[in-house]
Amino acid sequence: MKNQIIERFPGIGCAWVNAAGELAEEYFGFADIENKVVVDENTIFPACSISKFITAICVMKLHEQKLIDIDKPANLYLKQWKLRMSDGNESSATIRAILCHTAGILDGEDAFYGLRRGDPEITLIDILDGKTSYNNRPTCSEKDPGTAFEYSDAGYCVLQLLVQEISQKPFEDFAKEMIFDSLQLKSTFFISSKNAERFENKMATGYDDEGNPIPGRFPVIPDLAASGLWTTPKELLAIAKAFVASLNGQGNFLASSLAKEMATPVKDFSWTGLGLFIGGQDILVSQGWGENAQCMLKMNYRTKEISIVMTNRNPGVDQTESGIEWLVNKRMQTE
Repeated sequence: MKNQIIERFPGIGCAWVNAAGELAEEYFGFADIENKVVVDENTIFPACSISKFITAICVMKLHEQKLIDIDKPANLYLKQWKLRMSDGNESSATIRAILCHTAGILDGEDAFYGLRRGDPEITLIDILDGKTSYNNRPTCSEKDPGTAFEYSDAGYCVLQLLVQEISQKPFEDFAKEMIFDSLQLKSTFFISSKNAERFENKMATGYDDEGNPIPGRFPVIPDLAASGLWTTPKELLAIAKAFVASLNGQGNFLASSLAKEMATPVKDFSWTGLGLFIGGQDILVSQGWGENAQCMLKMNYRTKEISIVMTNRNPGVDQTESGIEWLVNKRMQTE
């Protein structure tokens, strides 16, 4: 089984910590097949939707600083753009509802794919207004908040704008200051043209579901909060460890009460927390799947076991079918 999974992906990076606190890493294949660049501990992978876990921490940091209240409507804090209902009136959706995908926001069909380096720049407001093919659906609460679960990248674009307006900093700079720098991470960032130029020699080339390299090596991701994170398995593990410590009332990464809110199942939608998903008793899950990668993070906050697998190919099937979940579970005593 393991060999079949390894053969499916050009490159794979794994990092995990067991219940005894022992860290381990394992790497397979190529970060770039054409140039025969092998995957190692320095390879930076796209984290895709695991970005939402980090974004949720950023939002909770603002809540911790009392700059926002996640149970207040997002529109209370948005200035240059407002989240509206289908009828044009302002939505009452709270920040919490957006975090857990119950704000009634739907993504456009085949949205959030296909931008290439060199394409005309798309702004966050362009995305929210649905003015481009990247997201052809205007972002609004199409269902009454709290009545349905609708997984939404567009909703996290709303959170990106909110973080920027409240912090008065670019989203990628706020995340770096609040999270990456505090953990002394050197190879973790939300992608921007500046970061792409700085880290490109360590970034994994992405491959599509047919195994072809993505033109330009990796796609452009303007929706940073939803899917713009790049990191190494070991550095993502450092973030997960700090979060699990906060859940257990240790360290000062995030207030324990706020970490617990993120990990608490949402009423009527028991499979989701805030920026995370509930994977079973004491288990939290974050996973990503994009046109250039697939990855998965699983945490047992009781035993403190954490397992991470990152790749540089879209396998065309979900984590269960592709084998990524099998690899993640293989490193955890409690599945």
